[in-house]
Amino acid sequence: MPSLDEPILAFWGKARPLESRPGPGWHPLAFHCLDVAAVGRALLKGNHGLTEWISSQLCLPRDDAIHLMCFLLCVHDIGKFAKKFQAKEPTRFPECFDENPARLSGFFDHGAGGMRLYDVDPVAFGLPENVSPKVWRPLISAVAGHHGSPPEPRFGDTRLTLRSDYGAEGIRAAHEFIRCARGLFSIPARLSSPPPDRKRIRRASYAVAGLAVLADWIGSNQSWFRYRHPDEFASFDEYWDYARKLSTDAVREAGVLPAPRRRDRLGYEALIGANAAPTPMQKWVLNADLPAGPTLFMIEDETGSGKTEAAMMLAHRLMHSGRADGLYVALPTMATANAMFDRLALAYRHLFAEGAEPSIALAHGARGMHEGFRSAMAPMADSGRFEAPYADAPVSDDASETTASAACAAWIAGDRRRTFLADAGAGTIDQALLSVLPSRHQSLRLLGLTRRVLILDEVHAYDAYMQREMEMLLEFQAGLGGSAILLSATLPLSIRERLMDAFAKGLASKEAKLAARMDYPMATVCADGVRRFVKVAGQPGRARTLPVRFLRSSAEALREVERAAGAGQAVLYIRNTVDDALDAHAELSARGLDTQPELFHARFALVDRLSVEKRVVDLFGKRSEPAGREGRVLVATQVVEQSLDLDFDAVITDLAPIDLVIQRAGRLWRHNRPERQGQLELLVVGPEPVADADEKWFGQVFPRAQYVYRDYARIWLTSKTLEDSGAIVSPDDLRTLIESVYGDEADARLPSGLQGMYFDSEGKAGAERGVATTNALNLARGYVWDGGAWDLDVRTPTRLVDDPQVTLRLARFRDGRIEPYAHAAAPDKAWRAWRLSEVNVSARRVGGEAVPPGYADAAKAAKESWTRFDSDKILVVLEGGDVGDDATLYGSAISGGANPAHIRLRYNPQDGLNSIAEPS
Repeated sequence: MPSLDEPILAFWGKARPLESRPGPGWHPLAFHCLDVAAVGRALLKGNHGLTEWISSQLCLPRDDAIHLMCFLLCVHDIGKFAKKFQAKEPTRFPECFDENPARLSGFFDHGAGGMRLYDVDPVAFGLPENVSPKVWRPLISAVAGHHGSPPEPRFGDTRLTLRSDYGAEGIRAAHEFIRCARGLFSIPARLSSPPPDRKRIRRASYAVAGLAVLADWIGSNQSWFRYRHPDEFASFDEYWDYARKLSTDAVREAGVLPAPRRRDRLGYEALIGANAAPTPMQKWVLNADLPAGPTLFMIEDETGSGKTEAAMMLAHRLMHSGRADGLYVALPTMATANAMFDRLALAYRHLFAEGAEPSIALAHGARGMHEGFRSAMAPMADSGRFEAPYADAPVSDDASETTASAACAAWIAGDRRRTFLADAGAGTIDQALLSVLPSRHQSLRLLGLTRRVLILDEVHAYDAYMQREMEMLLEFQAGLGGSAILLSATLPLSIRERLMDAFAKGLASKEAKLAARMDYPMATVCADGVRRFVKVAGQPGRARTLPVRFLRSSAEALREVERAAGAGQAVLYIRNTVDDALDAHAELSARGLDTQPELFHARFALVDRLSVEKRVVDLFGKRSEPAGREGRVLVATQVVEQSLDLDFDAVITDLAPIDLVIQRAGRLWRHNRPERQGQLELLVVGPEPVADADEKWFGQVFPRAQYVYRDYARIWLTSKTLEDSGAIVSPDDLRTLIESVYGDEADARLPSGLQGMYFDSEGKAGAERGVATTNALNLARGYVWDGGAWDLDVRTPTRLVDDPQVTLRLARFRDGRIEPYAHAAAPDKAWRAWRLSEVNVSARRVGGEAVPPGYADAAKAAKESWTRFDSDKILVVLEGGDVGDDATLYGSAISGGANPAHIRLRYNPQDGLNSIAEPS
């Protein structure tokens, strides 16, 4: 190792000391690189499963793989030896360059600079020579891309252009440091046969990229690695010993190592209670054979049949066998994610060893708003061991709730990407999909997911674009050694086949395809060389024939709601659009029902939406009391159709695709209630499926909903199927009902007037799948720059949107200043109060801001606290009385569309954004 008078120790790596951390004003680059390598070593030593998988991909024994990873992490910042980087801190510019740093000022990407050093002279890195430098390249790209994306190559690089970036002394110092690091970690000149192939290295590069991000974040934290001067250590070996000691504590305090797993087998008592008997599907899960290696399980069973508990049992068994460290449950919406998170928070500790403190996290656009989640992370945030912005930063777009007992490491909870390192988590599918899209730090999400059992709930609930993204996610999950569990009550066979094929592709599996099975309920197992279908019995006592009766107008539906409520029933009326729900709610309110009807949709300010969601669950959830439910009415949109555990005596629904109708029917007589009133019957509002239906057939009855469900051919098939059957017979006929609408032969039943729309929809779906394939990352390519537009995850789209949304930030004018509408909910946290004041609306309705002139200065002052992510949000200053249960407030905006004009907005905390007045 070099002595301390070596020039490489004059190169700085960090030069932003914290005032709270006494010491020198800079930290040597060599020391920082060793810090990060030491953290990587501690992470690998503490995560057996990850290390074993990386070792298998590198075809190396475990200890040799750790040494190679330490070396790669040690050279992650090799680009900082460039004189153009060193010039960023003129007072620390190394004397060996002998030139004026002011002449070198300007942007220099040290990650890309390190990549160029390798591309121009890969031999200098000294990686084992019996593997081509091109094969090793994705691993260099992975560590050099530790700031969130692969380094962008500069084509045409030569030694001459490299010298202009680095200078001769910079190149010499970089090469000398590489030589020292290679000796420190004992990198062999050649690998024993067989060496790793290109495919294995490329797959491994995605995990290594996530490891590099994590190791650099921890190794850069001055709470754990304070700046040290070269004179304090006699040799690099001495500093390496010092860094290793620090890294052990740092990694432990960061809370990113997996919590100890439960060693004994878990019974269902911990998940469903001692008084509940396991369902047939749950019993199958308890004893099913677990194939070796990454495995995909698909559970298809009725709504309310305990699929979530079955998935948790499978996750426990996979964790118990050492194939996973935790679990993540992904759902379609924030509301369903909130509900799942609360369920998970009650049971997740049972999956880990007694006395362990597993972390739990929520990943979606509003988690930071939830009091339970924030209170759980507060003790860690107050410990003083976390540097800003990690301890209490805005979480961009996140809100939700958890129990106060949930243990959350603040270092994880402070950033939405780090939530995937928590031992247990729930969130939206979007947050998981970002792991396979070119979004900044996607590799960290991917690293976390592949060591968790990935549970995807409601896998039928997505359009063609998101279905294709989900397939890519499963391919990556399998390719990086992870397992997955898919849950659905209404999955078409064609989608099931594509999901299995995607997982098999990730495994490079050669199993023979089996003919589609119509059995239901059914469990499917897909592993390397294995594809197995298992028919499972339905839950005893749950089989039912649910009569379906059609209504032809909303007027008929309102009369049925009024009649059922008058008879003391708990009633749900599901409308397909917010405006239709608002109209129905207003009409029912005017009819003088004994109890004011409830309203639940997506167009509430977040502070009010969370309140409404809690009230709905209290009134109609599993623990609701008979006296509180009697005669109560809920008018809602699609926010209640999936994953929320709600139960009603009567359900009326607008016509929708068959899978969604079945989901909505699952809210009818969901729980066993001795006091149940009324007749078991699903009422569906929709037009008659006439033989001469054309493209106007659906819109004539639902002029607004025609823009929500545009595939009127599927809607017609749904109506015809339900009219012909007269009932939903579950579980026996559910598969037949779904295939009657989505099967390969369904189009033969369509009227000629809808044939063109059917094929147009099929073509659009194919185009969307193509776009998703193009947008997603490529597992086979590895973690290298592919020319894509890597962007912040808050701006990387996971969905194709026909109706783009804009975010309004509601505000009030008080005491000479503008404050968030939800100021009272978070008086000391302006960013949180603003987030709670947000509501999304269609960009066709609102296109711009129209703050009254008298508020212009106050508006400008209020926006000074907004971040760059808030720049496109629209401020709406509400005027009216004090906010209360019945307060109606008014604000101004500019309409969207081709002819923008001033409009008035009306907001009420009970109704939400319930009307947009005519242009003033």
